Amino acid sequence: MRIEHEPNVPALRRDWLGARIVGALGLLILLAAGALFVATLWSGNQPAPVTAENPPSPPASSAAPNDTVVVPAPPPAEARRQEDVALCTAALATAQQQGIIPGFATLASQETQNTDVSGRYICLAKTDAARYSIDFDLTCTNLSQGNCIALFNVSQAGGGVLYQRH
Repeated sequence: MRIEHEPNVPALRRDWLGARIVGALGLLILLAAGALFVATLWSGNQPAPVTAENPPSPPASSAAPNDTVVVPAPPPAEARRQEDVALCTAALATAQQQGIIPGFATLASQETQNTDVSGRYICLAKTDAARYSIDFDLTCTNLSQGNCIALFNVSQAGGGVLYQRH
């Protein structure tokens, strides 16, 4: 049996050396990634260190849950404004969907006006040519449920009543 070419043994040794170096580096990278993963899991369970910016929390109260009365704090001004905007936007959309107010009308103010009737609100809308008052009843507490706005009265300033629920 005759070999037509003679192997280049020094080149083969260099190739195997390169392969061993690449394999060793790959193994080191895998070990480092595993150590980082374990360190992340372990540090996630540790309490935060006490510093000047992070003082220790007071001990938990030993009072029974029924011993305390929780009084809800009044909503801050920004939260109240956001509620008003959401209510007025929903009322305007309802009036536009029913064709009472033009689709290009916008809110004239970002505040609701309370009425003497519980759950009834008034919002103002406008176009370039007219101003509108939308009186509505809020029928649910989650506006995303749909059909939470029951129009009561829609009137145009100086133009009379456009819609009146009986």
